[in-house]
Amino acid sequence: MELTEQILDALTRVQERTELLRHGLSVVQGGLTLAEVHCVAWIVELEHANVTRLAKQMAMTRGAISKIAKRLLSKRLIESYRLPGNNKEIYYRLTETGSRLAEEHAHRHAAARRSKAALLEGYSEAELSAVLRFLTALNHLNPHKEND
Repeated sequence: MELTEQILDALTRVQERTELLRHGLSVVQGGLTLAEVHCVAWIVELEHANVTRLAKQMAMTRGAISKIAKRLLSKRLIESYRLPGNNKEIYYRLTETGSRLAEEHAHRHAAARRSKAALLEGYSEAELSAVLRFLTALNHLNPHKEND
């Protein structure tokens, strides 16, 4: 993967993590919270999305994801299903309305990536490597760890 793409991926992770920690419950679009919108986006990406997989991808607790899923179910953006032979595990998929929301979210992310990629064009390979190293380290910080 090209350095610019790696930086854009790392920057997106930093931004989403920060937004979810600070503003996860703020209403951002059509009565939805940022966490709900990102949960919808992850359901598209994950095969057989469930609470555990979503919690891992979104760096949130399973309890928080369960609450988000309940709200998305009640708003009819997602529906639950079970796999044949496995009545224990509940999985999620998007409804038609949820799919439209995910598409809109993807378009917004793509536009943001293009503008950030254009900004990065003015940097040298060495500068891009330093930026990537910093963003990678930033993404590995534990946001719940107490600062001394």
